[in-house]
Amino acid sequence: MSARRWLQPLLLAATSLAAFAGGAELIARAVDLRPAGGASVANPPWLGDRVLLRPDYREEMKKAGVLSRYYELYEWDRFLFYRLRPNVHSVLIDPFAPPRARERSRWSVHTNTRGFRSAEFGDAPAPGVVRIAVLGDSSTFGWGVEHFESYAERLATALAARWSVDRSHIEIVNLGVPGYSSFQGRILLERFALGLAPDAIVWSYLSNDGAVTGEGDEATYAKRLGATGALLAALHRSRAFETLEAWIAAARARLRPNAAPNPYDAAQRNIASYRISADNVRSAVELARAAGVPLVLLGQCTRGEPAAVMAAVANETGAPHLDATALLDASLDAMTTDERFAALRETQRERYGSAELERHPRWLAFLPDACHPNAFGHRLVADALADVLAGVLPASRR
Repeated sequence: MSARRWLQPLLLAATSLAAFAGGAELIARAVDLRPAGGASVANPPWLGDRVLLRPDYREEMKKAGVLSRYYELYEWDRFLFYRLRPNVHSVLIDPFAPPRARERSRWSVHTNTRGFRSAEFGDAPAPGVVRIAVLGDSSTFGWGVEHFESYAERLATALAARWSVDRSHIEIVNLGVPGYSSFQGRILLERFALGLAPDAIVWSYLSNDGAVTGEGDEATYAKRLGATGALLAALHRSRAFETLEAWIAAARARLRPNAAPNPYDAAQRNIASYRISADNVRSAVELARAAGVPLVLLGQCTRGEPAAVMAAVANETGAPHLDATALLDASLDAMTTDERFAALRETQRERYGSAELERHPRWLAFLPDACHPNAFGHRLVADALADVLAGVLPASRR
């Protein structure tokens, strides 16, 4: 009798709670109940104290009114911290373009059903198709350019020309995600990319390793391995939970604004040191070799120490390596004076103005941040990378 007396109220309470949670989930999926401004409050709520976007990009995108739209590209991920949201269609701008070029800097983003800026792809390539998986950060993703202008998209055409085959025989799977570090790139390679049965891999990280995000990647990853990570994975399947999380984040931002991450604290960077970055690059090469897949290291948006680290690991491991940033920098003199590039110069003058282009000759190959390649820069990278890959893939796998 005593057990029955307690069981009935417990069952009633559990049923009521389940009904409430189910109703809240249905409402949250039918209507966006997040705080006004959505993710543009400061940072996506599900990142906690980690920062997704560096301050200068964040401020410029906020001024341009596209910060919330940018954050909507992403969703929570247990082991990678965030990933691109599937089936997103959005339009962004280049936040560093001069005012007169701002409207002409618009570019669109479309993600596939798996959440990548790539054509749809299966778990394995079709028979007779060479599959190349391209992993990287925003330069690989194609920041600031249309998807068909990115080096990943142009690579298939460049390889087909070298091998005298139809373009349909080559499949490029673009797994680029803005902001990813070499640690995230290693995890993506190990947990996902190698499972796609690629014939070759292009691996392009390091430009975000020194970014100050509030917590090191390894520390965040360690938290996601245990029961807490499993619980968070379950909760993040709920739209109602994410709505509640957004309201809590908005309240915290008002009542107790978080201090900006300390740029002098190594523990608050994605990767504490470039020595650790070198270990991540080395691990990526070893993982690919263990799977019997050739891997090419591609340096982008990297100058100084990051470029030196990648070159050193490439030399140590014998991995093929292309420093795309150095390639574009070295091409600028010819672009500025050579008659072959007259059409390029005219196009960039129309976009930015003659005075701006004269002050910033790097804008012939790069976007105004002098980091990400522009459409023409991507074309040069694709051509050079095709030469490297043509020497990497044996004839039997072409």
